[in-house]
Amino acid sequence: MVTRGLLRWAVVALGVATLAAESARADSVPVTLALPSVNISFTALYLADTLHLWADQGLDVKIIVLPGIGTNNAVINGSVQFAIGSSDAITRAWAHGQHMQAIGAGVKKTMEWVMIRKEVAEAAHFDPTAPLSERAKILKGRTIAITGLGSLPDAVLKSVAAEAGIGPSDIETPTMLPPEIMAAWKTKRIDGFSNAMPYAQQVMADGSGVMVSDPTKGEPTKFFPIAASIVTVMADYCPAHADLCTKFMNGMTQGINIVLTDREKAMGEMKKRFPAYDDTVLTMAYDALKDAENYPPRVDPKAMENGDRMNIAAGFLKPEEKLTDYAPLIDNSYIK
Repeated sequence: MVTRGLLRWAVVALGVATLAAESARADSVPVTLALPSVNISFTALYLADTLHLWADQGLDVKIIVLPGIGTNNAVINGSVQFAIGSSDAITRAWAHGQHMQAIGAGVKKTMEWVMIRKEVAEAAHFDPTAPLSERAKILKGRTIAITGLGSLPDAVLKSVAAEAGIGPSDIETPTMLPPEIMAAWKTKRIDGFSNAMPYAQQVMADGSGVMVSDPTKGEPTKFFPIAASIVTVMADYCPAHADLCTKFMNGMTQGINIVLTDREKAMGEMKKRFPAYDDTVLTMAYDALKDAENYPPRVDPKAMENGDRMNIAAGFLKPEEKLTDYAPLIDNSYIK
C-alpha cells in the first residue's frame, strides 16, 4: 500500500511539474536571435539555449542562422529582435543611417583566422614568424573563401591584406558556408579561407593549413581590441523592451561565465554542436575562446571605433565616413 501510495504521489507530482513547465512555456515571450554562422565563438549562446538560461527567465528564444551581414539586415527589417554582429558591421550601418545598437559584446577579439594551405605556403617560402605586413603578401592573387561579402571574415581578410598593400581586387573571395569551405579546402579548389572555430583549428591540427593571421594575438593588432559576437538591436528596441533585453543579456552573461568556469560543461556543448571534430580540435578551440571571452560583456567604445577603422582599411567605408561619437551605438545598461 505504501509503495502504491508513493507511486501515485510521484505520478501526480510529475503531472503537476509537467503542467507547470507547459504553463511557463506558454507564458514565455518569444524572440528570435539570428547568428551569422555556426561556430564555436557562440558557445555561450548555445549554452544559454541548452541549459534553459533564457527559458528560466521567461524568454522563448528561437535561434536561426543568416550568413554574414544577413543578421543585420534581419534586425533592420524587423524580422528578428536580436542578432549577433560585429563592431565593423554596426558602425557601417550607422554611417548609412541605419541606427542599430550594441547592448553586449561576447568576445574581445575577431576570432577569425586567415589560413593558407600548407603546400601554397611552402611553395611561396612563407615565414610564419615574419611581421604580419610580410606574411600577408602571400594573399595576393589567391583564392580565399569567406562566409559572406561584408561579413567579419571578409573585413578581417581585407584588413590583413591591406597590411601588405594588397587591395580587394587582388584577391578572389568566393562566398561559402563553413561546410562548403572545408570541402573546397580538401579538394584544393581554394588556396585558403578566413573563418572562425573549429574550422581553423581543424586544418592546424591535421597539418594541412598555416596561419597567415592569428586573432588570439589580436591580429591585425591595429584594430585591437575589437568588439565581436555583439548583441545587436535596433536603437529604439530596448528602451521599449527593457526587461526583455535585460533577461536576454542575463542569459548570455551566464553562458559566458560557464565557458570561463566550467570547462567540462563548455566542452560538452561544443562536442554536441560539432560532433565531427575530435577532442584535439575542440580543446584548441576552447582554449582560444576562453582567452577571448568578454566578461562581463560590456561594449567598449574604443573597440567600436576600431571596428570603424577596420572598415576603412578593408575598403568598406571612406575615411570621411568614420563616426566621431560611438556613445549612441552602445547601451550597456541591460547587463546587470
